Amino acid sequence: MSQALFLLNMGGPNSIDEVELFLYNMFSDKNILPTNPVTRALVRKIIITKRLDDAKESYAHIGGKSPLADLTRVLISKLQTKVDMPIYAAMRYVPPFADVALKECKKNGVDELLLFPLYPQYSTTTTLSSYEDIVSRCEAMGYYPKITVLTCQYYDDMDYIRANVEQIEKAIEGKDTLEYDLLLSAHGLPLSIIKAGDPYQRQVEANVSAIRTLLQTKGIYFKNVKLVYQSKVGNATWLEPNLVDVLRNPLNRKVLIYPLAFTIDNSETLFELDIEHREIAEKIKYEDYIVAECMNSGDAFIDLIVKYVKQNDEQNNTKPFPCSDCSACLCCGAAKSYEMLREKMAQ
Repeated sequence: MSQALFLLNMGGPNSIDEVELFLYNMFSDKNILPTNPVTRALVRKIIITKRLDDAKESYAHIGGKSPLADLTRVLISKLQTKVDMPIYAAMRYVPPFADVALKECKKNGVDELLLFPLYPQYSTTTTLSSYEDIVSRCEAMGYYPKITVLTCQYYDDMDYIRANVEQIEKAIEGKDTLEYDLLLSAHGLPLSIIKAGDPYQRQVEANVSAIRTLLQTKGIYFKNVKLVYQSKVGNATWLEPNLVDVLRNPLNRKVLIYPLAFTIDNSETLFELDIEHREIAEKIKYEDYIVAECMNSGDAFIDLIVKYVKQNDEQNNTKPFPCSDCSACLCCGAAKSYEMLREKMAQ
């Protein structure tokens, strides 16, 4: 069976001119704004009107574009030396979209797409949205390969936990960890999405617990280890505590922030954490403010992805999702619908 590997992510603007496209596509996503199309269009227009200029200014501070696409290309280049199949980035809201890669796969007779989400914790707003995007684009071009998600989530994979801790150790090297608070920062979500059944919050909390345990096992102790959430938008109630509130009310003025829910650096890490929130810390006169890098194309993360590719080959997996028919995620229904359509088209 001819295979291709797709790395799923939200994407980030490749230029200032793409910022509006990014916002438009994001807030057109029914998983991001789970309401009727008319209301979604109205809310989208309001958000873009309010946020566009500020968003453009934010990207100007980090070179006029998100670093996500370039860093993903480096990751793919390194992966290609260990995985014998085509590898593509599939961004959800800005190029590179999946279309070009899917057309190439169809032309070359690829009959199985292996999907690896660059989202460690599962959410309908990320993993499910990206999966549905791949499916809809395949259907639009009359292409019905087998679609296999290598893993729905890997927040509790010990290899992933070890990779997290490696990044934390690297960022704090040479410092006395007992003097620092470790703030594990995850992207926030509206509580309404969590209450609708999204497992993201409990997976993030389990991720934090595992990191804390491994740090202690290695004899690494911080003054405090705290979960925080970032990137709140609008007036709705979001997951708390909010990172900004924590920074503005410091119990300790030495902090290390680790971006827990991101595997690749992006505007939320390079601008929001390392520039915007650093300004808050400087105004309040923090003694030290450190932001750890994401795993990006580090060896540990590459090995993790390769492991899932090899596991799929060894197990000869016949299910579209490794957790089919379980309650760990909400993808199973979408996968079953696609499989039924695929079987129908094959008749």
